[in-house]
Amino acid sequence: MIDEAAAPGGDDVNALILQALMRKLIETGVLSPDDARAVLLDAATRLDLEGQRQTPQAARTMALEQLAPAFIR
Repeated sequence: MIDEAAAPGGDDVNALILQALMRKLIETGVLSPDDARAVLLDAATRLDLEGQRQTPQAARTMALEQLAPAFIR
């Protein structure tokens, strides 16, 4: 396994891989777009940007307006 510190491209590569994986799972029918949105909402809810978790409304806005367009075509 590649150490995170040694991973080429770091976070940028990780983001691209996750986007490609999510798109492939949707494309093949393993994951529905609604399921993908639910995963993104769960992730946004768990983000700790200012020392606390996102409010439900802020997480929903982030998931649907910022994250979903990058992950769901």
